[in-house]
Amino acid sequence: MDQSLFRRLLFLITFTVGLVAIVVKFDGIFSSILNGLSVIQPLILGAAIAFVLNRPFKVLVHLFERHLPKRLKMNQKKSLALISTYLFFIGLALALIAFVIPQFSQSIQLLYDNMDDYLVNFQTIVEKTASYLKINHIDISTFESTLKELPSLIGKSLGGVLPGVYIFATGLIGSILNLVLGLILSVYILADKDRLKRQFNNLFDAYVKPKARKRIGHALAISNTTFGNFIVGQLTEALILGILCFIGMLLFRFEYALLISVLIGLTSIVPVVGAIIGLVPSLFILLLVNPTHALGFLIFILVLMQIEGNLIYPRVVGGSIGLPSLWVLSALIIGGGLFGILGMLIGIPLASVAYQLLRADVAVKLKKA
Repeated sequence: MDQSLFRRLLFLITFTVGLVAIVVKFDGIFSSILNGLSVIQPLILGAAIAFVLNRPFKVLVHLFERHLPKRLKMNQKKSLALISTYLFFIGLALALIAFVIPQFSQSIQLLYDNMDDYLVNFQTIVEKTASYLKINHIDISTFESTLKELPSLIGKSLGGVLPGVYIFATGLIGSILNLVLGLILSVYILADKDRLKRQFNNLFDAYVKPKARKRIGHALAISNTTFGNFIVGQLTEALILGILCFIGMLLFRFEYALLISVLIGLTSIVPVVGAIIGLVPSLFILLLVNPTHALGFLIFILVLMQIEGNLIYPRVVGGSIGLPSLWVLSALIIGGGLFGILGMLIGIPLASVAYQLLRADVAVKLKKA
């Protein structure tokens, strides 16, 4: 038998057996993959943080190289740029927490303190709605008493949920530790990125054929550009949307402007559906406070979302992704279904990379045909 034909048959048999094993044992294999990813989660977080901070780090390196004294060596300038990048990143995060958390807690406290007035408004809405629909009087006293007794009910139920609290606390501590480890690892990755890049290039030169190396390098270059543009664009879009929401709420004198704007801005980091997720609790808060303002806010946010979807997102994010709307939605659904919020965040740029590579390959195939 021809050796080339034998290798092809062996590859086909191996591929078929592997495919059948994946289909039959999909749950177990998928669970094993997730467990493996959880083990290396700090490394993944470190690489992600280093990737996000790489652009500002490169900008600072360029600025320091041009404006700092010539007597400073390049390594010293890079060290200063690295320290400045992390100081700015950590300072920005702490400033955001210090500014938002007190405002957020005050808004929640004010919301709870005025709960009696809000319930009266809610009762009025229900009665007017029932009168308009010609429905008999609806009693919401049970709902009202439940809200008032909520703190005591929570206190009584703590005994039964202590195991869950313990699991949640353990998971939270683990997540914080992973984040800290990821932050530390990102410093090493960003500081040694030139050496790591050189080592990977040497590894590819030693073990990968030139044709495959060229394809892999092309795919990595597209991935780097797409993910970088997507992250910058998505953060910029979320910031713009939050600021516009805050300005609009101040102009229309809607209550809890900062609380709701931060909520809308944070949730809009999740592509496409994020602002809708933030809209639901925001509407509920305003509905309790002032039903008229809740309706006005709904109209305002729908108009703002149209502006965001048709003007802001295509210019800030859409052009850098290069992915049709149908595939954006498909990537969002599949990524969210498999990996939750993380899948929603990385699904779109991954789909964009696959789409660009496939489109280029199809164009080459058609040209040769």
